[in-house]
Amino acid sequence: MSAIGAVFCRDGGGPPRGRLAAMSAALRGFGARTVHRRTGPTGLVRTVSAGLAPENACDPGIVEAGGGRLLLFDGCLHHRQDLAAALGVGQGAARDWADSALFARAWERWGEDSLVRAEGEFAAVVWDPAHYTLTVLCSPLLAPPLFFAIDRRRAIVATAPRAIFAWGDLPRRLDDAYLAGSMALVYGDARASFWRHIRSLAPGETLTVSPDSERIRRHYDLAARVRPVRLPRDSDYLEAANEHLRRAVADAMPPPTASSSVLLSGGLDSTTVAVAALELLEGKPGRAPLVSFTAVPEPGWDGRVPRGQVGDEGPLVRRLQEAYPALDARFVDAAGLGPGHALERMIERAEAPPLSPANQPWLHECLRRSRAAGRRTVLTGQSGNATFSFGGAPRLASLLGAGRWRTLLREAAALPHGRLGPLRPILKLAVPSYLPAWMRPPANARLLRHRHWRRYSAIHPAFARDMRLEETTRRRGLGLYSSVGRSCLEAQVRILQNPIRQGPRRWTSLALAAIHDLALRDPLGDRRLVEWCLGLPDEQYLHRGQSRRLVRRLMRNRLPAEVLAAPFGRQAADRHLRIGRNLHRIRDRFEGWRADPEVAGRLDLDRLLRVLDTWPDRTPLSPADHPEWAFIYNGVERAFATGHFIRWATGAQGRAHRE
Repeated sequence: MSAIGAVFCRDGGGPPRGRLAAMSAALRGFGARTVHRRTGPTGLVRTVSAGLAPENACDPGIVEAGGGRLLLFDGCLHHRQDLAAALGVGQGAARDWADSALFARAWERWGEDSLVRAEGEFAAVVWDPAHYTLTVLCSPLLAPPLFFAIDRRRAIVATAPRAIFAWGDLPRRLDDAYLAGSMALVYGDARASFWRHIRSLAPGETLTVSPDSERIRRHYDLAARVRPVRLPRDSDYLEAANEHLRRAVADAMPPPTASSSVLLSGGLDSTTVAVAALELLEGKPGRAPLVSFTAVPEPGWDGRVPRGQVGDEGPLVRRLQEAYPALDARFVDAAGLGPGHALERMIERAEAPPLSPANQPWLHECLRRSRAAGRRTVLTGQSGNATFSFGGAPRLASLLGAGRWRTLLREAAALPHGRLGPLRPILKLAVPSYLPAWMRPPANARLLRHRHWRRYSAIHPAFARDMRLEETTRRRGLGLYSSVGRSCLEAQVRILQNPIRQGPRRWTSLALAAIHDLALRDPLGDRRLVEWCLGLPDEQYLHRGQSRRLVRRLMRNRLPAEVLAAPFGRQAADRHLRIGRNLHRIRDRFEGWRADPEVAGRLDLDRLLRVLDTWPDRTPLSPADHPEWAFIYNGVERAFATGHFIRWATGAQGRAHRE
């Protein structure tokens, strides 16, 4: 775990030592030791951990990149051997090079071209005294957070907003427009943050600052990088897919491989990652079992989930364990933990409310147990839905646009369609892609009965009006079809570049990694694998009614039939039980917030209290169970987390309130 920070005094003055020390102290929680350096108008700060990978054990923190340049590096490199070979560094020598040193050599050799030639999940800052410029960058697709604040006097960048505020001349104020969007799950600006005057650099972007200019450019265009993949035989696609999967998972498991674990659900993404990891470990001398952690509902859950979904994925993982005895599957019910578990620590680390509050109890418990078991690298399958196991529904839109009516009708007829027959999948999955953006919200609400954000958000109506949230939603065309596309490629690009993924998810991941002192790795987000998957023909994902076709065919004889055919998994299916057990405490908190205008003006506390007063006896799945069933599912816990964040953010000098 590490973090970086830098200040560039654009007016020519040098950064005061006291302020640089304050910036350094603000980042201390992200590493075991902190180093900082003043050089001319620039101050550089880096926290360095003991290293999750052996090669990073001797990371100096601030490294030279040739020509007097100094470089800060945060994150990890992928496919290190390939990069080292391209740089002329022997494999034996490369084992002793920290990621920061290897990237510094790449920058010295290729300059900004290294941003595409080096692969991984990283952020970096380069000070170039010869050109008097500060270059700030984030790797493509996946990258640690990097925030910045710039005015005519100075530019400050850091892994966390607290390090920018530590400089002492920026008011700590919430960005109400972004907060409102977060409460309604409507995100539009990938560079926005919860703080006024502070922006967030998106993955694949570079910020260059000189004394009299600053500019942001995208150094990586995902759609432009994709090349069509056309192979002679269908079996060739499976062979190539397996090789990409194997390489991505192997790269995500630093030696010793026994130090990795898997966050395992019953779905296709994480089970595919787990099987690939098990196959890589097979035959290794003295290999240890692959440890996995699976969230299951706590005892007392009523077992209710929407039709076609599964709330307890434990039985599916147990079937996988039967098929692979080398899998040490451990099940975590997080019994007794409620909505407030680790909430203050998450807010303090992320400086944002957690993205999925309902998942926090089991997620923290899984990571805590992984760390206790000595597994400091945790594999996930987060990017699978946009890559390896993409569903392929946009193929219908592609066929519609190409005028391939016969194939369109055949594919639509093979999908579940109900009373309207093949017309229903066409209306639902193909036609919306060709609607103007402003027509999509009405189509969501009327034609397709999509739940409007008012139904599940606890935002105060007056606050929503002041922030013009409804207008923003309509103008941006957000909602159910914000990630539609006229081809699989277009839809996959939109998902991978979704502002939620580029902002709140990164901040939440940073907080989780910092709290538990481990690394979260997503092999299905590996750049090589992503670019290859996005180049595939649409029929590799959907053909003759079989969705997620690529992964289902690849894993046909490697995953149990029950997993291949499993319905959608419902995360935190027991949230009704966890909230219900804490109703009195939550109600007291909401009542207390009435006296705080910062919270009361943003949260609809009256609605929240009415819902708590009429809390149903069982998990609500429809209006027949409770008129506010959608609000109960998503609104209460998000409001609880958001209220705590507002209290923390608006407290005296921004310090957390201990309530």
